[in-house]
Amino acid sequence: MTLDVQPLLGEVRSRDELPDEFFALFLDPTRTYSCALWTRADETLERAQSAKIDLALAQCDLRPGMTLLDVGCGWGSTMLRAMDTYGVNAIGLTGNRHQHRYVRDRLVDRLIRGRPYGGVRRQGWEEFDRRPDRIVCIGMLEHLHPRRYPDFFDFAYRILPEDGVLLVQTVVAPGRDRPDAHPARLAGTDSVFAPETIFPVDRLPPPTGRNPKGVTEYAVDAGFTITGIGKLGPHYTTTLQCWASALHEHRDRAIELAGRDTYNAYINCMTGYADYFRSGYLDVMQFTCTKHPARHQPAPPSVLPRDIPAPARQSQFPLRDLPDIVCR
Repeated sequence: MTLDVQPLLGEVRSRDELPDEFFALFLDPTRTYSCALWTRADETLERAQSAKIDLALAQCDLRPGMTLLDVGCGWGSTMLRAMDTYGVNAIGLTGNRHQHRYVRDRLVDRLIRGRPYGGVRRQGWEEFDRRPDRIVCIGMLEHLHPRRYPDFFDFAYRILPEDGVLLVQTVVAPGRDRPDAHPARLAGTDSVFAPETIFPVDRLPPPTGRNPKGVTEYAVDAGFTITGIGKLGPHYTTTLQCWASALHEHRDRAIELAGRDTYNAYINCMTGYADYFRSGYLDVMQFTCTKHPARHQPAPPSVLPRDIPAPARQSQFPLRDLPDIVCR
């Protein structure tokens, strides 16, 4: 299985260079840019994204008045839902200037009306200087090089209280070492193409293991106990189908906003990655990491990845055919 993007690298614009309108062409109204959770056959993309966010927040043991840190907050959908549903204060971190401005503007009227506090910072997690009660990280970890994983989990462990919880949703590569696996051909393109679209397949870690090291082991080595793992992989195939179909439907406007090379790169990336999730080469998992007073506690042996029910809404067509499926 090969994802060949070399012919599409010409003038691919980085995510920071793209206007918000480009992403609005294929994302749901909340602009949630990660795997959704499809629980009903007639599910809209917006409801499926809300279901995913609710699943993640439910693992965090949130209570009114707590402070939630959203690392890689995107356009703010997770932090805003946490504020509305649980009455928590929320702080979002993003390095993207467009996302920072968008979230900041959405928070202004909430502050005026005395709603739970919300703030957004344009900075990396390494610069964060407060002590939240809970941390959620959805769709950010896969953009880090694995050599930075120890720093991230150490950071999260250090700033959380003794009963703190870190919820990480990330793409993993459980099928990378299968005898029939064929690595994605992205060599030489990571710095130009993959990180600026969805994620760099070549360097994704497995969910568990020591060689290569898995996400579970990075968290446990930092001192966390893994108290839950949920598998969402098939749901990303459906999500990617919705994105690709919507972007294809708005092809002319997308090319006007981003250029033909960027449009082609995004379509190719979405459809190619969908094949990986369908085959099991890639998966999406939610890791619930609970802080323990004593560091280096082993993960309970009973905690195994649990399969989230398969998506109720599934395509009967190959994604590369880009059928006219309306993603509402």
